[in-house]
Amino acid sequence: MDTHLATAKPALFETLLSPIRIGDVALKNKLFLAPMGLDLANHDGTISSELVNFYMDIAAGGVGCLILSNATVSRDSILQPKGLKMFTPSHAAALAPFIAAAREKGAVVGLQLQHYGGQGTTTFTRGKALLTPSMVPSKSLQKLDPKYRMVEMTQDDIDMVVQQFAEAAALGAAAGAELIQLQASNGYLLSSFLSKFTNRRQDAYGGSDLARARLLIEVVTAIRQRISRKVAVSVRIGIDDFLGDAGQQPEELQDVIPVLEAAGVDMFEASICIADTFSKMGERTQAMLDFVHRQVAKLTSYASVPVGFAGFVASLAEAERLITDRVADMIGMGRALLADNELILKTIEGRQAEINLCLWDGKCFKDKYNPRYQRVFCCVNPKYLRPV
Repeated sequence: MDTHLATAKPALFETLLSPIRIGDVALKNKLFLAPMGLDLANHDGTISSELVNFYMDIAAGGVGCLILSNATVSRDSILQPKGLKMFTPSHAAALAPFIAAAREKGAVVGLQLQHYGGQGTTTFTRGKALLTPSMVPSKSLQKLDPKYRMVEMTQDDIDMVVQQFAEAAALGAAAGAELIQLQASNGYLLSSFLSKFTNRRQDAYGGSDLARARLLIEVVTAIRQRISRKVAVSVRIGIDDFLGDAGQQPEELQDVIPVLEAAGVDMFEASICIADTFSKMGERTQAMLDFVHRQVAKLTSYASVPVGFAGFVASLAEAERLITDRVADMIGMGRALLADNELILKTIEGRQAEINLCLWDGKCFKDKYNPRYQRVFCCVNPKYLRPV
């Protein structure tokens, strides 16, 4: 195991670089690679050499944990043709060697499980209608998918999805993942049940904060019945849809968080926006940062387990402040580590002048939907420079 970063703790980042426990899982520091939708897997959904190389560079760069993004739990929920999948033993078997190698570098590997719901497409799912709580469409995906169509989930659909998540979690744990994260933010299926904007049901799965959380609670409960307590369970949870009072707000989670913890959640990761409101975030201004941090701090106040946050975090100094100011307990980086896989190491070693700084222009998010490209690129990292 690489112990250099575990022992190098400049006083400036003493809190950030101290160990933390997520359930029974020990992390060497409080930094994690936030799940990023790179969509560079093989066409069969197994992890590719491109993804392995990227994640190994991140592991060597000093994070305590890296979270693999958007491993779909269902062959009927696919957004991109080269997204990760986790619903067959072959998907798990392909992942196992990478997880072991990353652990040797000192990084715990988390696997994010995804069901795209109404923010998926029918393009890669044999034309099947997209599962939704209440038939509220995603305008963004309607533009992308000329055959976009939805169905309101029945109880049989709900029971099927619960079991799909549980089976995927068991496969991920068998591959060696020490953390399983549920994608319950950003407008995808679990998130769409939590938000009153997309969940207008009048049955047991809608009508109140706890009722809208019922599907997520059932998923967590089913997963905990399938995997050991030695594997941590995390929920990436939406705290603000950027739809104002019509959408998800952090206050609506106050009674939900303790129930999720009782069901077996060991960590939360706060996230914001859905597909239709991503543009509302705008530029990385201090006013935007202050607003988002206030929303995250509310979630942190509701939880007794660690809360992580990743959003516009550009430096270790900023990450340290977010923890000492009690905005969050752990800090994730996404675009900043895409821009420079060695940002953490370079900072600790006093080589800040060598860091490729993210421009925060959001072009990387748009690459996957650009017909010219087949992957996510970067404006500043020479490893992934966007073609001219």
